[in-house]
Amino acid sequence: MLIKEASLELVKSGKNFFTRRDIIGIAKQKDPSRSDMSLDFEIDLVTVNSNSKDKYKDPEKLFLFRVDRGTYTLYDPEIHGPIEKYIELAKFSPARKQVIAQVIKDLEERGFEVSENKTSKPLLPDLTAWKDEKKIGVWVIDPSADRATQLKNLYLAIGSSMVDQSYDGYFIVMPQDLADKLSDRVKGVLESFNTKIIILREEKKYTLLI
Repeated sequence: MLIKEASLELVKSGKNFFTRRDIIGIAKQKDPSRSDMSLDFEIDLVTVNSNSKDKYKDPEKLFLFRVDRGTYTLYDPEIHGPIEKYIELAKFSPARKQVIAQVIKDLEERGFEVSENKTSKPLLPDLTAWKDEKKIGVWVIDPSADRATQLKNLYLAIGSSMVDQSYDGYFIVMPQDLADKLSDRVKGVLESFNTKIIILREEKKYTLLI
């Protein structure tokens, strides 16, 4: 695995702590065909304490540990704790579960039939909703996640809405402050792909503004 080879090379050179840019730089030396975006995404997949919902569930594929924002080291269970707790946190985050449950409830109240997609395929949305014989993919950007993770999941959702045409349309549910960062041009392009931005408002509970 390219990211692992790059990380091990950094450690051998005397760096016990390194940045995403360090990893990507070494990885691109080994394989210049790889884009920064794909390598950046892969770093999240192999980081034990990553917030990414697409993080690998196989312990054998998890070898990085995020020490601070943008700073990593090799994962060591004796220092960082057993890997099981990080896998469980990723699968059963109480905050994310609460958000997903509230989104499902709000959609059902609006006449949708909703099911949660629990597999970890990269282009599969979080939820599938049906109404009036239309199948809608629903991506939920976790408001409790850090901004870097929110942006990565947003890029994934946008890419999915443009590439996967097995759905009649998409909803991308996100907090207001993240939606404010989207330009009118981007919103226009998304609308042309039948993709609607839905604001997730936080009061005493999360509610959708459809």
